[in-house]
Amino acid sequence: MLRVALSFVLCLIVTAAFGQGALDRVAVPGARAVVLFFVASDCPVSNRTFPEMKRVRESFASQGVVVRYVYPNVGETAAGIRVHQREFDAGGVTLGDADGALVRLTHAKVTPEAVVLVRSGAGGWKTVYAGRVDDRFVHLGQERPAATEHFVEAAVRSVLAGRPVVADPGGLVGCSIVSRGAR
Repeated sequence: MLRVALSFVLCLIVTAAFGQGALDRVAVPGARAVVLFFVASDCPVSNRTFPEMKRVRESFASQGVVVRYVYPNVGETAAGIRVHQREFDAGGVTLGDADGALVRLTHAKVTPEAVVLVRSGAGGWKTVYAGRVDDRFVHLGQERPAATEHFVEAAVRSVLAGRPVVADPGGLVGCSIVSRGAR
């Protein structure tokens, strides 16, 4: 419960501070990478992808990878986010982004969408991956029984190994973000 409460404090900090500085407040000191999963409580594609997002969070937590679930839609409430997060990944940290600060910064368009960021030489953050979590959804209405490729996991492994990150080979599949920052 304390973790969920703290995540809403982070939410206020992030939404009040647009730009690169916001990511410094999201990440913990010494973070090797930040993964932002853009999610929505009312998006079935997002909800069906939660087990993979949770697996990524748990797999890399001890390796300096910070994972945050970003709820970007204007209609999301703090109470609704708490209930949703408790159902899908009670151990995950959430960020509300109804004002669109993180959406504008990352150019996220749908839920679920993943953005992997690393520190840049200039002291800020740069995006090294933006795209699907995995390939489970081919397009809306067509879903594989299980993912065959895990794009975020591969991107994080590449970051940790110092290798270039491979771009998502497909198009985004999900629900449109409805946020003040969405384009």
